[in-house]
This record gives sequence, structure tokens and C-alpha cells, in this order.
Amino acid sequence: MLAGFKNFDPAVEKKLACHPDLPAFACAWGLRKDATPQQQAVGDLVMVAFYYLLRVGEYTTKKRRKTRTRTRQFRIKDVTFFRKNDLGLLVAIPRTASDEAIMSADAATLRISNQKNGDAGACVHHERIIEAGDLCPVRALGRRVVQTRRHCKSGRAFLCSYWDDVGRGDVTDGNIRFAVKFAAKALNYEARGIPIERVDTHSLRSGGACALSLAGYKPHEIRKMGRWAPNSSAFMEYIQQQLSSFSAGMSTAMSRVAPFTNMEGTVTRDDDLRAASVH
Repeated sequence: MLAGFKNFDPAVEKKLACHPDLPAFACAWGLRKDATPQQQAVGDLVMVAFYYLLRVGEYTTKKRRKTRTRTRQFRIKDVTFFRKNDLGLLVAIPRTASDEAIMSADAATLRISNQKNGDAGACVHHERIIEAGDLCPVRALGRRVVQTRRHCKSGRAFLCSYWDDVGRGDVTDGNIRFAVKFAAKALNYEARGIPIERVDTHSLRSGGACALSLAGYKPHEIRKMGRWAPNSSAFMEYIQQQLSSFSAGMSTAMSRVAPFTNMEGTVTRDDDLRAASVH
């Protein structure tokens, strides 16, 4: 009976993936000369969330929060920066390093203290996108750490914290939602078949997974970056096959398939042998 009621429930519309141009826009918007500290923090976090495939609860706060939740927010102490030495090997930068050293880092790692699937201690690593300049996830993490260290010496400070004339504030999921929708509208996503109402905070994690898939990374690599359970297939829901890039050139490739022979049709079956023996 209960199963029958499910047929009357409307289908849930999943949020659609965003393109890398959305976090780039949000980050650039936060770097305007007249941008507020909150806008800068939001722009940086949108950039980080996309490339590090973060869940929204890992880098924002809510006005009303559950008293107990497995997902924890990233803290300053969870970020480690790296630089390349003369041999080209990555070497960890001390946490007491100067702001200049942090901002010139070649890579950054986020260490998860706890998460949804219970895999504590997992790390997600990215190297700097050199051609992106300031619109880079490693540089965005650097700005968050540098800004926070100027106001708080504790490594337990949240990555989403910022300081303005009023004092300390924390970026909320609502702030991220507004920024994502604002960027999608400014980038005319609707003309690309992506309605604004179907763009949300979830679009960042989904967009990051799709970007990895389109870039040619294998399922187990995407699963690791997104910190999905090793045997979980849930992450495939994030790979949205309706994106035009997934089928680009597919029909042309299909039309060029070489002529073939169906081997089964050329093999004499037992039924045919029996029929031929009947007079």
C-alpha cells in the first residue's frame, strides 16, 4: 500500500551542475575593490567548494543547526599549504609561515576531521591553477587563512569566518545560495538550459564532479576526490549525463563505425538442425 502511494508523489527535481565559470565569476565578484569582507569570503568559498567537491555543511553555518551532526566545518588547522622545492617535490609550508609564503603556495590540502560517510582523516589535494591567477582554489584558501590569522590566532577558527566593522561573522548556506544564483543569472545560465531555480549550493559539488568526468578522470578518482564511500555508486548521481559535452561528437563517431558481421546469425543453431532432420 505504501509503495503504491509513491506513484502519486511528484518526482524530485535534482539541482543542476554548474560550469567552472560560475565559481570564477563569484570569486571575481568578491575581489572587487568595493566588495565587503563577507562578499570576499563567499566568493572564495564558492571557488573552494567547487574544486574540492565540498558539502555545503562543511564550509558554512546555519542560523538553526542540529545539536548533533556528523558533518563538521573546516577549520584553519585543517588546511596545509605546499611549495615546490628545487627538485620539484612538494614540501609542506609551516603554519607560522608569512602571508606571502601562504599566498605563493603551489598546492593546498584539506583534511577532513569527520564527514558524512565516517571516513575521518581523508585528504583532498589540489595544485595551483597558474593561468587562473587569483581565481584559483589554492589562492582562495590562502586568502581565507591569511584573513583569519589577522583576527584570530586559534587554528580552530572556521574557514567560513570573516571580520568587518561589526565584528566576526560566518558565511551561511543562504549566503552561498544567493551568490550561486546571482552568478548563474549574470552568466545567463537559462539560455544554456539551466533554470535559475534549479541552481543551488548542491550545484557546486555536482559541477565539480561533472568537470572531473568531462576532463577524463575515472570513476574511482572522482569518488576519492568527493570522498564518497569506496563501494558507493551514489556519486554517479552527480555525473549529469544530460550535459551536451557528454554527447559531443557522439553521433558523428557512431556514423563512422566500420561495417560489421553479426557472428551469431552465421552460426547454425540446434533448433535449425532438428527442423532439417524432420521429414
